[in-house]
Amino acid sequence: MSTEPADAAEPGTAAAAAQAPAPPTPAPSPSTATATGLTAGPTAGNPFAPPVFGAAGPDLVESGTEPARRRRRFGTGALFLTAVLAGPVIGAAVGYAIQSSRPPTPLPALTAPKLGYPAERVDAAALAAAGPPPLNIDGDLRRLLIDRPAGSTDRTDGDGDGWLSAADRAETFGDSEDMFVEMLGNGFRRAATVRWKSGDDTYRVMLVQYVPESVVKAITGMVPSGTSGMDVSKFPGNDESVLLVAKEPYTYARSTETYYYGEAIARKGTVLMTVQVYAKNPVDRAQLEDIAKRQWERLA
Repeated sequence: MSTEPADAAEPGTAAAAAQAPAPPTPAPSPSTATATGLTAGPTAGNPFAPPVFGAAGPDLVESGTEPARRRRRFGTGALFLTAVLAGPVIGAAVGYAIQSSRPPTPLPALTAPKLGYPAERVDAAALAAAGPPPLNIDGDLRRLLIDRPAGSTDRTDGDGDGWLSAADRAETFGDSEDMFVEMLGNGFRRAATVRWKSGDDTYRVMLVQYVPESVVKAITGMVPSGTSGMDVSKFPGNDESVLLVAKEPYTYARSTETYYYGEAIARKGTVLMTVQVYAKNPVDRAQLEDIAKRQWERLA
């Protein structure tokens, strides 16, 4: 009795081949999957294998191409910064190219004069004579003033020490502001004065010194341009002097009181000598001449 099932097919027949089970498909090894570019993951043979991210798919590996990368785009700020940095570099390069292509320009010749030295020794006396002359009168001008007469009252101007500043000198004129500016422009240096009152008459003797460059202009400006109503002459001993005696009375500034005026003017080097008298009655010409002559002799 046979032990095979009744429906068993005979070996070698088509029915036997159909009934025979298929052999199992071997799972690819990790090295084989990596070499072929396949992604390890859950398959029929290994359902619990973890997936590998970032690996190329079989279609890319088979075609022989790399995965497409994202294109980097530059913003407006980056383009502006590039232009700012590249601008000076390009400008410097262009400027250097232009300057290097131009021919060199020669420098101008030096204009400084060539120094020269005399072959012989300079005479000190001749050199001093060729320079500007020194002040004719120096030192304390107050010692050159005449003394006020005995019995007269001292009426010294300024601070009472005998010196007069430019402002003190300008105050002796009615237009003191204009006179102050004029004296400074004429090279006023210093002034000394003595003033006294004898009876109803007031006398003022002044020595005003100017710088040598302006002395002629200053003294010329002190002589009145208009002498109408005055008796004009010279006092003895000085042909360059001027003696003025008013024929009509004047009025004091900021007052209604009247006075008669007389003045003597002379120059000694850089010093201008003036003798003024303010009298209640017409000026005594002889007395004015005497005071001017004695003061001139002190300067000479």
